[in-house]
Parts: sequence; C-alpha cells; structure tokens
Amino acid sequence: MSSIDNGLRILALLGDDRPCLRVGEVARDLDMPKASVSRLMKTLSEAGLLERDDRDGSYFVGERALDLGRLYLARHTLLELVGHALDDLVKEFGFTGHAGIVSGGDRILLMAKQGSFPLQHTGSVAERKPAYDSIIGRAILARLPDEQVLKQLGYRDENDTVSGISGRDVLAEMARIRKEKIAYSSSLVTPGISSVGGAVADPGRNETIALCLSYPTAAADEALSLRMRDAIRHKLMEIGRRVRDPFWLP
Repeated sequence: MSSIDNGLRILALLGDDRPCLRVGEVARDLDMPKASVSRLMKTLSEAGLLERDDRDGSYFVGERALDLGRLYLARHTLLELVGHALDDLVKEFGFTGHAGIVSGGDRILLMAKQGSFPLQHTGSVAERKPAYDSIIGRAILARLPDEQVLKQLGYRDENDTVSGISGRDVLAEMARIRKEKIAYSSSLVTPGISSVGGAVADPGRNETIALCLSYPTAAADEALSLRMRDAIRHKLMEIGRRVRDPFWLP
C-alpha cells in the first residue's frame, strides 16, 4: 500500500467522535509500524492537513483541510443539496415536492417538483403565503427561539391571539416540531391535502431552507405516512451533517 493510501487511511479516522489522533493509537488501529505512522502524520502536518499540538503530540484537523472544505461547500450550496434530496423523495414516493425559505412572516417557495401520482398539489416558485400556514414555514420557524417566532408572526406574547390562533398554541407546535425534527399536518390550508417536511441550516452561510412532500390525505395510510417522515428525517440529517448544522448533528 502506498504512502498516499496510508495517509488517506489516517485522515479517514478523524470524525465527530474522534477529533484528535495520537500516533500510538493510529498505529494500533491501522496495524502499521509506529515509526511509519509518525512520519506520515508529520508529513500531513507539514502539508496543513493535520495540525500538531506540541503539548501532548496529538494531531487535529489542519487549516488546509478547512480550506478544502470551504471549496467543497462553495460547489455544493444548501439549495443544491436540498434539491437533490427532494428529487430522491419525489421519485421514491411519487408526491409533489417543494422547498422554500421564510422571510419575515412569509413562506417563499424556491422549488416545486411534480411526482408521478395522478393528483398533484403544486405551488408556484416565488409564491408567498403566511409562514405559519405552511409546513415549510413551520419547520423553519421551529429553528428560531420562541420570542423570535412570536415576533415574526405578529404576536405580542404567548397570550396574544392572531387569526384565531393563540401564541401558546403556536409555541406548542414549535416544541413538537423541535422534538420530532419534522413538521406535518393534514388539511393545513387545503382540505384533503397533507404535508410533511423539515428544515436544515448552513451555519457558515446563515441559510435555512425547508423541504416538504404534499399529497392527498387519502393516498397515504399510517404506514406510508411514517415511512415518509423517516425518509425526510434521513435526508435532512445527511445534509445537516455535511453542512455542520447543529440541529442534525449527533
């Protein structure tokens, strides 16, 4: 095995559960001579891919690795990642998919994808509606502190009522979404139409985007509804871990 291969094996050991590496541990885990590991880690450090802590000789991710990460993220924007996930979900379940953001008190659609199911419920790109009247809006609002949620929706406090909905009920819905990590509802705006979705944020770009699937309520039994929720959670978790969204990290 070449030195490049062994160097890549060393870098592959780094992760959320292992932020630092020590020569002896790496040598044991990769079944390599300690001298070879020490030499390779020194070379990786000189290249900026690792950074050595002189206090105890351990190694951490280096500055050059962060530069490469930034270049990667520049090519893969959050909207692009959400779009790919939405394509997969629409293909798997056949229902309409949407992605959007929240601006002030409104939800704005950025993407709409039709599925194969005969009856589609599709919004138009750039369409606005009150954020709390959509699953995309609720999923994004749930990422905010309670005080900001109430302010953006025009509530004075949790005892206030807007459009027949109390602030206390809004906060209860936000708590449920945060706990389950996704939002879902039946006949939220359109009778007979259900939606399920969730949000993901890129802290580096200060962006938050949500996606959802919308479908005729009668077209999905409980088992299918639960499967869609799990699939959406999985897709958002994949994206969240790639962009380092704390909401989706272990």
